[in-house]
Amino acid sequence: MKNQKTLFSSFFSLLWLLSMLSAVWSGISHLPVMSRYGLTLGTSWSPSVAHYYSSAALLFLGTYAFTIWRLQGHSTYYLTRCGLMRVVLLIGLAITGLALIVHNMPDYSLYDATYTAVKMLHLACALALLPLLIFRLFRRWKGGYGWLKPREDGPACHTRRRGKNAF
Repeated sequence: MKNQKTLFSSFFSLLWLLSMLSAVWSGISHLPVMSRYGLTLGTSWSPSVAHYYSSAALLFLGTYAFTIWRLQGHSTYYLTRCGLMRVVLLIGLAITGLALIVHNMPDYSLYDATYTAVKMLHLACALALLPLLIFRLFRRWKGGYGWLKPREDGPACHTRRRGKNAF
């Protein structure tokens, strides 16, 4: 097996995993089922605070990862299709999450259809990540790549050049 240098350390991957699991758990903790069956820490515990902290950690780690990839790894790694879909979903989660934070502020609020659309889009992005992560897990077991793929393995998109007489 080829020992390949990675762009991010295992510590970064561990921080990403812990932040993601914390965000998912605290997001699910908003559901009434969690408190009904005693799966949360208690009635005085607010899952919103944990969700805000884990989301802030994900925003920080995502910005750090993008910066490192853009400055150091852009020439040697490219974003896979699965990685691009995850980036799009995470950006959707970030934008809708920020809109929901603004909704919780005392001076601003989203009403009726706007609030419903933002909330449903946030939930749809979160639920769309699950099958994508399961697919990535199976691909990893088969030797596939996650977010980034080395450029030496081939171009991101195969383009065919036309000949002079092709139309």
